[in-house]
Amino acid sequence: MIRRVFVDTDIILDVALARKPFVETSRMVLALLENHQAMGFVSSNAVGNIYYILRKAGGDEKARWFLKELMKYLTVIPMDHSHVVEALDSNFTDFEDALQNYTALRNQCECIVTRNTEDYKNSNLPVYAPLEFLHLFAF
Repeated sequence: MIRRVFVDTDIILDVALARKPFVETSRMVLALLENHQAMGFVSSNAVGNIYYILRKAGGDEKARWFLKELMKYLTVIPMDHSHVVEALDSNFTDFEDALQNYTALRNQCECIVTRNTEDYKNSNLPVYAPLEFLHLFAF
């Protein structure tokens, strides 16, 4: 059973911004982690990106509230120099996804959950769309 799950930014933003048609399955992924069926992780740079987008959409107070709620069940993992170097040298077409991938990989995450699975085709980790991930837990 998968225990350490890296959550891509798009899953979190789907829920925070109620992006249809993605919000429901993304919410179920986060609920699974909130209920401790697996441990959820997010990169340190993602937190800043999420705050920036949410502040633009709804203001500082709402952005901070959402992140505080998220931090109750997601753990922030650090991104360091080696992750950046690996991302720069990688075959990923999206640099941010490369950063996320190497941060997850080097912090012993067992998979990545994202809506953009194609962006992670060069990952050495299993990559799941939200519904695929949920099926692993018999949803």
